[in-house]
Amino acid sequence: MDKPLITLSIEEFGFALASMGAEDVAAGLLKPMYGELSEREWELILQAASHSLLSKGLIVSLEEMEIEFVPDLLEMLIHFARSRRMLRGYSLRNDQEKVLTIHAGEEEQRGQYLYHLAINQRIHLFTWTEPAEWEEELYRFYLSQERLLPAEATKLRISESRWNALTAIMPDTNVSTLVSEWALTKPEQQFIQAWSSTFIKSGKNLDNLSILHYGDEEVPTPEQMLLLLNVEEYFYSVHNIQPDPTSEPVIEIECSTEHTIRKQLRNLIDKFAAPSFQR
Repeated sequence: MDKPLITLSIEEFGFALASMGAEDVAAGLLKPMYGELSEREWELILQAASHSLLSKGLIVSLEEMEIEFVPDLLEMLIHFARSRRMLRGYSLRNDQEKVLTIHAGEEEQRGQYLYHLAINQRIHLFTWTEPAEWEEELYRFYLSQERLLPAEATKLRISESRWNALTAIMPDTNVSTLVSEWALTKPEQQFIQAWSSTFIKSGKNLDNLSILHYGDEEVPTPEQMLLLLNVEEYFYSVHNIQPDPTSEPVIEIECSTEHTIRKQLRNLIDKFAAPSFQR
């Protein structure tokens, strides 16, 4: 059976959330787009959104005190509101911001996963998804199908303090001067210079993939996050390979092949997915 695919505008999504009692979430979604508006202005925006949902057939009944959504949308909204654990991917390329979140189900929805793709925060797509689909979904999320990656990976491991120095680098900084005291080999120096040049060229923007769990940690732990640098010539991945959480992280920067990036995606998928899903 085909999975339902529902597309909402940011206004429709905000209205639906507010109607479910999640007014704070709806406000957090809409205020960055609209800023501070009067109560009447908000009423007009949400009223237009409700009429749009009605015209799409996503609202069955629209009464003054009661709103009835179609079952598919209602189930997705309940899942979204209850979920406390997600796999979240962020990508910014060519002025297009994409956020992909896979929400794990809670209670009676445990083992069920909701796919949510937001494009520039204006368009929101929802469907159901399964762990077996995620590797390909995430690979396509970060890389176009025609993208060619090198046949052999190259990598370098550095301390967290050196990583912090690299990411704080200014465009006019001479990288060779920065790393001159790091006791690196010539190939390692060349690798760092290529990384830094690419990082600055990207506007110091890093995509990321992480596991989030509301209620436990404010931010993902280092082993639950993968940083990605995606430009035309290269695709770098950055992650912590230090297994001891009490020790300083060891940061591995890798110029990835298709095989290595897929392996890293699967590692995070396996950490997030239900125990029944095994690769």
